[in-house]
Amino acid sequence: MHIEKINMVCPLCNEEIAESDHVGITQINSIVHLYCGAWPRPGEKIIDEGSFKKMAKKYL
Repeated sequence: MHIEKINMVCPLCNEEIAESDHVGITQINSIVHLYCGAWPRPGEKIIDEGSFKKMAKKYL
């Protein structure tokens, strides 16, 4: 299965999230850009983390 490249911009640092950037996935499948030091919103917990490329394949 081929997944097209996904482009996302971090709301904290305003940078495009690179495939190698470290991100977290919350229980509601929000992406948290841990690479820049972002934290999940209050009430959300990170349930998995890894590179953006790996997390995109796994959850999106």
